[in-house]
Amino acid sequence: MALLMALFYRKQQIPKESYGFDHSFWAFLRMPLPGGFEARWGNHLESQSGKACGERFGKLGLHPLHRALRMLQCRLKGAGGLPARGASMSRSANLYGRWALEMRRARLFLPGERVGVAASGGPDSILLLDFLHKFAQSQGLILTVAHFNHHLRGAHSDADERFVSEVAARLDLPFIGGQAGVARAAREKGQNLEATARQLRYRFFFSLVHQDKVDKVATAHTANDQAETVLMRLIRGSGSRGLGGIYPVLEGKVVRPFLSVTRPEIEAEIERRRLAFCTDKSNLDPRFTRNRIRRELLPMIEREFNPGVIPLLNQFAERCRDDESYLEQQAREAAGPWRIRQGSEERIPIRALTQFSPAIQRRVLRQMIAGVRGNVRGVTASHVEAVRELAVRSQSGKMVELPGNLEARKEFEALAISHRTARDTHRGYSIAVAPPADVPLPELGLTLCFRMVENVIRSNGEKKYNHTEASYVDFDKLSGPLVLRNRQAGDAYTPAGTHRTHRLKELLLTRKISAARRRLWPVLLSGEEIVWVCRFSPSGKVAPSSSSCRLLQIEEKAITDAVSHSEER
Repeated sequence: MALLMALFYRKQQIPKESYGFDHSFWAFLRMPLPGGFEARWGNHLESQSGKACGERFGKLGLHPLHRALRMLQCRLKGAGGLPARGASMSRSANLYGRWALEMRRARLFLPGERVGVAASGGPDSILLLDFLHKFAQSQGLILTVAHFNHHLRGAHSDADERFVSEVAARLDLPFIGGQAGVARAAREKGQNLEATARQLRYRFFFSLVHQDKVDKVATAHTANDQAETVLMRLIRGSGSRGLGGIYPVLEGKVVRPFLSVTRPEIEAEIERRRLAFCTDKSNLDPRFTRNRIRRELLPMIEREFNPGVIPLLNQFAERCRDDESYLEQQAREAAGPWRIRQGSEERIPIRALTQFSPAIQRRVLRQMIAGVRGNVRGVTASHVEAVRELAVRSQSGKMVELPGNLEARKEFEALAISHRTARDTHRGYSIAVAPPADVPLPELGLTLCFRMVENVIRSNGEKKYNHTEASYVDFDKLSGPLVLRNRQAGDAYTPAGTHRTHRLKELLLTRKISAARRRLWPVLLSGEEIVWVCRFSPSGKVAPSSSSCRLLQIEEKAITDAVSHSEER
C-alpha cells in the first residue's frame, strides 16, 4: 500500500515530506524493480482481477491508489509515460489547486497587478479565464478580458467576439476588443496567415501594456502547444533559442500560465465545470502547419514511437531555455568590452568577434540586433548565420539585410548593425554655427562643441591648444560665416603641415572610415572654403600661430548611449 501511494505522490511531484516517508524509502523507489517482480505484477494488473481492484479503489474514493496502480502498470509495460485519458481524468479533480500552487511558487502574478486575459473563446482560454477569476480573488489581481478578432471566418469570428464579451460581462469584468483584417495584411506582406495572425494579435496584446491598460497579458498556451511548437521549429531548422519553444514570459509583458497543463486535462476540467466555449473550425484546417502537426504528426509519434513524447518535448524545451540563458550571459560578458554604440548603430571589431566560439558569436550578433532594434522578433537562425558569414568571410563593403528594416555591414575591421532608413534616407545636413554652440550628430554618435578661447601662453612657453585633444583654428583668419555640413563628392582641402591639396574621400579611406560614415562626415566651411575636417588638421590658411589672438576651439564628444543588456530572450 505504501509503495503504491509513494509512487503516486512521486509522480505527482507532491513534496515527499508531507506524507511521512523518510529519505531511505524514497531512495528505495528509485531502485530498479527486482527480477521477476515486473512480470508477476504486470500480469496481475492486466488480469481481470487487477482491473476490478482498480475500479473498486475508484468507487471507494481511493483515486490515488487507483492511479498508482495504473502508473505502475505503465512502468511495467515500459511505456515511459501515462495514458492520456487517465492522466487528464485523475488529476482534473484538483487541477486548479495544483495550478494555483505553481503560480504562487513561480510568482508569475503579483498582488495588485492588472492582468489582461487573452480569450479567444476556445476551451483553453475559457478555462484560463475561469481559473484566473478565482485566483484573482485570493491574490488581489485586477482582470480585464482581451479578445482579438482576426476576421478570418466571417460571421463566426464576430460570434466568438460576442461570446467572449458576454462571458466577461457575466463575470463582471471589463472587456477590450481588438481587430484586424489578417487575410488582407498577409497578402500585402507576402506572409502566411499563421505568421500574420500572430504578429497582429501580439501587437494588440503589447499595445494594451504600452497604453497602460494592463500590466501584462496572460495567454492560454498549453503543454501540447509547447510540444507542437518545438516540433514545428525543429522541422524549420531553428537554433537552440527557437527550440526553447514558448517562453513562460515574453519581454515581461506576456505570460503563459498554462504551459504545465495538458490539453486532455483542460478538456476534462471544462467538462467537469460545465463551461461553455466556442469551437474554431480553422483548427481542423490541414492547410495550417500546426494543425497537421497536432492532428497527424504528434499522434503518430505517440502511437508508434513514444506515448510520452509530449512531456518529453516540454522537458527538452525547458533544458534549451536553461542552456540559452547561460550562453546569453556568457555572450554579454565576453562581448561587452568590445561592443561600441554610435548613435543608433552597434559596432564590434571583427577580430574580437572571431575570437569567440561560433555559439557565442551567434548570441553576440542577436544581442547587437536587439540593441539597435529593441527586440529580435522575426530574426531567425538563418539571418544570424548570414551575418556571421558576412563578418567571418566576406569583403569589406558587403551587406546583409535583416528584418525590422535593419542591415549588417562589414566595414574594414568592424561589423556594424544599424537601421537602413537612418543611412539610406538621410540627405545630409547643413548647419549654421555661431560659437558658442553644440551640434549633435546622432548618426555618427558624436557632438561637436564650438567655443571661443584665447591663445594663452603656458608658463613653460607652450601653447594651451597643444595640450588638448580639441582642434583649433585662428578665428581672425576666417573669411565668412561658419557652416557645418556633411562631406560632398569632390570635397578637397590643404591640411596644415602639407603643401598639396587632398581629396577628403582619400583621407577618410586612409583612416578606414566606412562608406556610410564618409557620406555624413562633418566638414566646417568659412564662406565657400573648407577650413576644418573632423579628426584632421585644420586648413593651413587658418591654422593657429604664435601671433594668433582669438581661437575657435572644436571639440568632439561621444554621445553616451550605453549598450543595453536587457535584450529579448
